[in-house]
Amino acid sequence: MKNNLNKQVGVWLDHSEAYFIDLSKDSNIVEKVNSDQESHLRIAGEQGDGVRLGNNRSTNNEHQKHSREQELSKEYYDMLADRLKNFDDILLFGSTHAKDELYNELKSDKHFDGKTISVKPADHLTENQMIAEVRKHFDL
Repeated sequence: MKNNLNKQVGVWLDHSEAYFIDLSKDSNIVEKVNSDQESHLRIAGEQGDGVRLGNNRSTNNEHQKHSREQELSKEYYDMLADRLKNFDDILLFGSTHAKDELYNELKSDKHFDGKTISVKPADHLTENQMIAEVRKHFDL
């Protein structure tokens, strides 16, 4: 059973955080959600992966790191998708490919069949600029 649909939401996102702009709420219309995915963090004193083979380095750890990054991205997009299930009209915008990756996840999820999902590029914005962009998109 669908509950309280016909709601519109804008989501500004990148790979590390997402801002939900729900204009149907009276207060706190911008809600920030963080990803568990870390940027390329180098710990002081940490050495490179792999072993030295002459003038080159060899490693098999890159595959593990890449798999872990993909796993964290999947968890992040699943969490965002779960929060978006109650909305009919969704605007995804941001400066990275994260909006396109989330769009692809949503389109493959049957919960989003028949819902309107728009994708727009946008720079890094302040919260007030995000609100203005969502108002402009939904003609509010």
